[in-house]
Amino acid sequence: PPLTEDRRVELTKQVKAIAEEGKVAIRNIRRDTIEDIEKEKLPEDITKSMTNQVQDLVNEYNKKIDEKLKEKEAELMSV
Repeated sequence: PPLTEDRRVELTKQVKAIAEEGKVAIRNIRRDTIEDIEKEKLPEDITKSMTNQVQDLVNEYNKKIDEKLKEKEAELMSV
């Protein structure tokens, strides 16, 4: 049977929650990675460069999560 409007909204909320879980996981990985980089006692410029690379990857994957979230929301809300 076709989905009701209420069910579509409920599914959209679930998708948002899953997307947020993914972002939290990425942030945790970023934190752990940066801690590992700092433990290596590398020169400051290398540490900063590596930290920036990690942040760039985090931003890239957060953007991908947002794109997929928007696609899925649009798919769920279309009749």
